[in-house]
Amino acid sequence: MKNPYELARDILVAADNGSFTSIDLYGSAILEKGENDNSSSFHLENESGVGDITLYQVFPGIELVYNDMHMEYCNKEQKPAGSVMEINYCKEGRCECLFGENQYCYMSAGDLSFCSLQDNSHQSEFPTSHYHGVTVTIDFSGITDEMKNVLELLSVDLARIKELSAMQEFTIIRADKTIDHIFSELYTVPANIRQGYIRVKVLELLLILTELDTSQDSGKRVHFPQTQIETVKQIHAFLVEHFSEHYTIEQLSERFEISPTAMKKCFKGVYGDSIYSYMKMYRLQVAERLLRESRLNVGEIAAQIGYLNPNKFTSAFTDAYGMTPTAYRKKV
Repeated sequence: MKNPYELARDILVAADNGSFTSIDLYGSAILEKGENDNSSSFHLENESGVGDITLYQVFPGIELVYNDMHMEYCNKEQKPAGSVMEINYCKEGRCECLFGENQYCYMSAGDLSFCSLQDNSHQSEFPTSHYHGVTVTIDFSGITDEMKNVLELLSVDLARIKELSAMQEFTIIRADKTIDHIFSELYTVPANIRQGYIRVKVLELLLILTELDTSQDSGKRVHFPQTQIETVKQIHAFLVEHFSEHYTIEQLSERFEISPTAMKKCFKGVYGDSIYSYMKMYRLQVAERLLRESRLNVGEIAAQIGYLNPNKFTSAFTDAYGMTPTAYRKKV
């Protein structure tokens, strides 16, 4: 019989098999690959933007991926994946999740979601083209008997976790301290201990899922029909294209034939903020880029993004960036 050290060594060696199940989630956007001792990195690129991912093999059948996305989507043709469970944590940005008959739900910073990929594909998009997060995949068919024994000794119930993933097309757990404790530290751990730390955190996650009561969160999922999503995305595209102009809720409601209440609720659900606040920040982001890349003076930049009063622009920019536009330009 193997001693505990030999058993642990065999389990970890089995995890390092040189291939990744998780890579199939990202589709054809992958362009290049780099490797080090315990991870592989990939660059993603398509017409909607770019992204980068770093993959770690944690245990046999279990992988972890750091996602850094600045694109609207990375894979629209994801296929079912055997006995795989996908778990996602959103650190920054927003993620759009499709479920049911054309129903959509949105993850924001701090949220956790999970689903089974066995019977259906799971499509995710990034409506703000900004998403940082962690994905954990569990391929139940790839978990070795030795690993199952270890997990059982640690009170991890794999059958319960698999049952959870298949209860509905996906489950979202809104941000709380327990979730944040598990995932946020993965972004601050020193590189030289990251592999071991990831393993500790994944075990912690599996224990939380073993005892998770999803009934407490069943009423918290706000979803939107596809028709509303499409209309709100048209509104977003229109506003971004005409960002220097200002439109009232009533004008947008009439132009796009959607009620003001539905439009405001759905827009905030998709983009994480009210139309007014979202467009205010978008204009300031354009201004920030112009301060870095153009020779326009502050008054000209203010006018270009729709501020008739340069002083109001300066005040808004200072509130958002902590310094005046002039000081910001000098700094960069």
